[in-house]
Amino acid sequence: MPISYKPLFLLDADAFSLVEIKALDVQSDDPAKVYFWFRFDKAAHHLEHLTFVSMATAGAEQQREFQQGRLQFTQHGGTYAAADAAAPTSLRVQAVDALPADLDEAIQRYFIGG
Repeated sequence: MPISYKPLFLLDADAFSLVEIKALDVQSDDPAKVYFWFRFDKAAHHLEHLTFVSMATAGAEQQREFQQGRLQFTQHGGTYAAADAAAPTSLRVQAVDALPADLDEAIQRYFIGG
């Protein structure tokens, strides 16, 4: 059975996308069971769950810290610095009305298998 979710943020680079979703059919007070950040490798169609550490807001800029790296973004664009990368990657903010089909399929597989 497919998971029901709402995409909250979608940031896109040439090689990967970052997406935050809210699971709609989960009843929990634990944000870790409701909100999920993923890194989707476009070439390999691999979805990696990002382990959330903290978040902050500085004016119009949103900041998220994960074990795997650091994300900074506004409504216009952002950067993601992977923990194992020498330089951050520029990101484009995308509309979240509907996710690309390959990304949605990867999210569905994650929850069915996970």
